[in-house]
Amino acid sequence: MYRENRDRAEFFLVYIREAHPTDGWTLDGNVKLADPKTSAERHDAAGTCTKSLDLSMPVVVDDMEDTVNRAYAAWPERLYVIGKDGKIAYAGGMGPFKFDPAECAKFLRDYFAKPANAKSKD
Repeated sequence: MYRENRDRAEFFLVYIREAHPTDGWTLDGNVKLADPKTSAERHDAAGTCTKSLDLSMPVVVDDMEDTVNRAYAAWPERLYVIGKDGKIAYAGGMGPFKFDPAECAKFLRDYFAKPANAKSKD
C-alpha cells in the first residue's frame, strides 16, 4: 500500500508497544525484544523492528502513556486511513484475525478514484 500510494498520501507506521515481548507472551519468528520501560527503550525497539522488517515507510513512536494506542484501539495491530478532512475514513478490524491489508488497499484504490470534489457519504 505504501509503495503504491506514497505519492498521494502520507503513511506512518505507529509503533505502539511490543505485542510479543521476550518478557511476556512470545511467538516464534518475532523480533526478540523485551517490553520497553522507557521512551528511549521504546524508540530503540521501534528502530530494531524497522531494521529487522526492512521497512521503508516512516515510523513514529507512541508515548509511554500509550496515547495513540488508546485513542485508536490499535493493539496489537490495526489499519486506519485519515481522510483529507482529518476524520477517520477507514478503520480496519483489530488484529490479528481481522487485520486485512487487502481490504485497506481496496479502500485506498476506491478513495483515490473518487473525484477530488466528491462528497463522502459519512
